[in-house]
Amino acid sequence: MAERALAAGPRGLGAGVVLLGTLGALALAAPLLATDAAWAPIPYRPETTDLTARLEPPSAAHWLGTDGLGRDLAARIVHGARVSLGVGLLAAVLSLGIGTPLGAWAGYRGGWADAVVSRAIEAALCLPVLLLVIAVLSTAGAWLETWSDPVRVALVVGLTGWMPTARYVRGEFLRLRQADMVAAARAVGSGHLRVVGRHILPSALAPVLVTAAFAVGAAIGVEAALSFLGLGVQPPTATWGTLLSDSREHVARAWWLAVFPGAAVFLAILGCNLVGEGVRDALDPRRRRP
Repeated sequence: MAERALAAGPRGLGAGVVLLGTLGALALAAPLLATDAAWAPIPYRPETTDLTARLEPPSAAHWLGTDGLGRDLAARIVHGARVSLGVGLLAAVLSLGIGTPLGAWAGYRGGWADAVVSRAIEAALCLPVLLLVIAVLSTAGAWLETWSDPVRVALVVGLTGWMPTARYVRGEFLRLRQADMVAAARAVGSGHLRVVGRHILPSALAPVLVTAAFAVGAAIGVEAALSFLGLGVQPPTATWGTLLSDSREHVARAWWLAVFPGAAVFLAILGCNLVGEGVRDALDPRRRRP
């Protein structure tokens, strides 16, 4: 049993990489996969409407069926992957860019810096993420309106999702700043930047890599929830969240409108979680096979 548990990490990591790689390839190739050219695997554009073919179930003509306006669901899911995955990646990069320096500063400096950052993290973590994002979207003002919907959502999700990264990086810096390698570096006259950049930060990258994978999955889920509620990316832009929102009107008679976009969201988040857990297991010596 223990050997099987230890071996599950690499298998999970591989499955997560395959899932995310497949979804990423579909997103990148969407302009070629779903277009009105005769040679395209999905010979429809995501915005093309055909009222004579509305609410058709999956068939040879429309692999995943059509929506209430006769738009091909497969084309919209493939093109929606570009927005949903892009929002997730941008939000994760932003949250890492904020959380990593803050956590490093708090953990390395200690004292009042650690107290301020720790209290900020605790206060932010007391609020549900979705409610915090909605509050920021509602009160941020006109500056958000200058950005496109996907960038606007990514900015808000990233600005409100830095706390887990900061907490983990802070903990690693608190542990590593007392390590022998840090004491030796200080003994030979290394400055703070050299100690942090060359000795502590490389050793603290494990939680950063793990939280990066989880942050992408969380951001994809938050974007889908916001778009479902009508607060995220607005129609006619296709995202997995807007597709789920559109399905509410017809879900009783067109099950495919909710199942396939929901499956896309589920697979993307599952892939991110598998990659995160796989990286964590690979970097944790206690989980490696002897």
